[in-house]
Amino acid sequence: MTDAIVTLFILLVLTSLVSIKRWPEWLRRMRASGWPTVPGIVESGEVSTFRGRSSYTYRAQERATANLGYSYTLDGAYYSGYHTAVFDDEQEAWSYVDSLRGKAVQVSYNPRKPDISVLRFLH
Repeated sequence: MTDAIVTLFILLVLTSLVSIKRWPEWLRRMRASGWPTVPGIVESGEVSTFRGRSSYTYRAQERATANLGYSYTLDGAYYSGYHTAVFDDEQEAWSYVDSLRGKAVQVSYNPRKPDISVLRFLH
């Protein structure tokens, strides 16, 4: 019984730590919910993959990070930004990048600092 409680506690802590890593993106999206939007385009995309073993379960793990670079124009000025999404599978991350590269997107920008922006469509 004690082992089950310890395991549950460890899983809870790990889940909390993983979700904390996503808080900055979530907060940025929440702040941007009232910002104006303009058309943009996804200009680049790449995937970086981490493979390893869990130190708790000793099972193989894979974490793939998709990085998208996008641009938009506002009042004749060019701006760019990036978006990062995390996947449990490298192929899924590449499919995500390939499906968006070169595509038109909606970009929300901070009206006081138009170089600060977020994509509006995402997962």
